[in-house]
Amino acid sequence: MKNMSYRDKMIILIISIIVILVAGFFALIKPAYDKLVADQATYESTKTEWDGIQQKLQAIPELKSRIENTYNEAKKDAAVLENTAFGDINKDYDRKKVNYGLDQYLHQAIDDNNLDITAFAIGDAGEIQIKYSYYKPNVVTYALLESGDVNGNYAEEVAKLIETGTVVEEKEIASIMANNVNMSLVGTKEDLMNFLDTIQADNNAINVDAVDIANYTFEDEEEEGQPARPARPAPTAEGEEPGGTSEMTLDLKFYNAKTMDKPDLGD
Repeated sequence: MKNMSYRDKMIILIISIIVILVAGFFALIKPAYDKLVADQATYESTKTEWDGIQQKLQAIPELKSRIENTYNEAKKDAAVLENTAFGDINKDYDRKKVNYGLDQYLHQAIDDNNLDITAFAIGDAGEIQIKYSYYKPNVVTYALLESGDVNGNYAEEVAKLIETGTVVEEKEIASIMANNVNMSLVGTKEDLMNFLDTIQADNNAINVDAVDIANYTFEDEEEEGQPARPARPAPTAEGEEPGGTSEMTLDLKFYNAKTMDKPDLGD
């Protein structure tokens, strides 16, 4: 080193500084830079993910409102199928209570309309499918008509005619619980008609499948070879004759479906 010129010493010094800088870059700066680049990529990815979460969070109030509105509308439509005559079974699902509940429910309406029961039979509760009622027209078609439909007008008109039936036909058929009740009642024409009005006005899902009135004239005269009809009731307090009686046989079907639970939206 003593024999080296000043110029050589400066060159060695500069080279040493460069080596130290390069070594420092690779030893300290480059790892830090690589980490910075990686952190930047993580930040961008996390920010994109967060922006997506933010959008979802902002959409929650509107989504909750739509769910609640849909639930309230569906509850109104389904309310008719939550039959109060099946109140117990809708709470504890015990099928043994169904017959008793129907018996008590119908007896109240029977007693309110001054009718006598001569026969009463309740079937077992079971699942039944409710099919959609719709009209699907049987359109007229033939080869020449279809060949002449060069503009597609006929095909378009036919598609409109069968559109409703096609859409409904593809819908899933729902099933609910149903119970058949067969009973025979004796009473005056007015009381029997009032009982039918009571059933018709009932807010529950009840369908009258069949009605058979044995003595449709409600006259008590006995016909030869025929069994005696029920006795005519006594006159009213006002002295008016209420008319004769008859036996009426009814086939009823009670429908029931528990409505959906309210969605838990974390309120």
